[in-house]
Amino acid sequence: MQTGTILNVANVLAGKKPAGAKKRQWRRPVLDEHINHHPPFISATIAAVAAVLIGCVITLSFVMAAWLVAAHGTESTFTVMRAAGVTWQVLHLTPVAIGTVTLGILPWGFLLIPILIVWKATQWALKSARPKNAFDFIRVAVSLSTLYGGLAFGLSLISNTPDLSTSVTRSSVNAFVLALLVTLSCIITYAPSRTIVTDAMPTLIVNGIRPGLIAFGLLFTFASLLTSISIALHWVEIRAVTTLMAPGPIDGFLMTLLGIGYIPTVTAWTLSYLLGSGILLGGGGIVTSQIASPGALPAFPLLSILPNETPPFASYLIAIPVLIGVLIYFLLPRERWVAQGDSLAVAMSFVLRWREMVTLFVALATLGILVWLTTAVSGGSLGTSFLKYLGPMPNQAALAAISICGVAALLTLLLPRLVLSVIHWLNHRDLAAK
Repeated sequence: MQTGTILNVANVLAGKKPAGAKKRQWRRPVLDEHINHHPPFISATIAAVAAVLIGCVITLSFVMAAWLVAAHGTESTFTVMRAAGVTWQVLHLTPVAIGTVTLGILPWGFLLIPILIVWKATQWALKSARPKNAFDFIRVAVSLSTLYGGLAFGLSLISNTPDLSTSVTRSSVNAFVLALLVTLSCIITYAPSRTIVTDAMPTLIVNGIRPGLIAFGLLFTFASLLTSISIALHWVEIRAVTTLMAPGPIDGFLMTLLGIGYIPTVTAWTLSYLLGSGILLGGGGIVTSQIASPGALPAFPLLSILPNETPPFASYLIAIPVLIGVLIYFLLPRERWVAQGDSLAVAMSFVLRWREMVTLFVALATLGILVWLTTAVSGGSLGTSFLKYLGPMPNQAALAAISICGVAALLTLLLPRLVLSVIHWLNHRDLAAK
């Protein structure tokens, strides 16, 4: 008895689960007494409708305030309400057509508003539905997201005008994807050990997703740092352009607020610049770490931070994704490896392990998908002529991230093993000959 007790205490102190421990159970949301219980679909429906209504009210308040304080014509209140509906869709990064001009580059910063609203709505839906297992959790997420996207579809239909419109399909898809990502993220916080989504997935895939997410987060963090440095270096130009476009105090405040919202979008441009794929600018202009040829561009605060010439340190920026690739290697769960084999061919056959390769592939795929999504929604039209398309090239940015980080991680994995395998073979070939 004493020996068993000592072993159990040692296991606990070492962070190990003692034998016979209870299996993990699904944990329900913390209930509030004032929230009534409803079936999952009813709870999701109420949450989706509430999220859309709250978002529309907030957007309408801002649009109405901007319309009242700024110079306006004879627009009716109904017209302003329809414009608010279009603005709500813009918050979900849905491109908007203003007359014959499509505005595709949208401020990422304002995406925080619908994210917070959907997050709170999901929390209420979970407390109301009281899910007991993984299927109930997923059903709430899918139902809420589908209804949210359907409401966005209807809102796009009733808000579109000949002068201001959005694509109903793009609006519903963007709203659905955003709601699904937010609801799943919210649901994970209610699950024990935050594994409600990953429990049903193979271990090899789960082990690769985490390094990919961390690698993307680090890339975006370094891009944010470079963006901040660029804003500081070009602050005089940014202020001059802002004053030129918005000379009044109110217009200047609105332009400044818009510029803050565009900072995450510009960070995605910097991310592409950091990877070497660069930024494509309208009529043939391009800005990369090797070439700085922006061409003739109109005055706009967003474009003021672009370099007119290649900085002397630009060629060294490639070291950042290389180091992140090395970090991916250390984040991957690896099996214990020992050099073995009496011949060179046998020694080389033990260098690669398919489980590690699969996990590395998943990590790089996760990184590539996130880079592609980030850069894809950060480019588009900002007008006509030289502003017909601006932004990164998603395919090239994703390929660059996978290639650079993948090669760095693979070399870090293979080179030490190759060297040790050759040394092991040289030390044992005489024994094998005897």
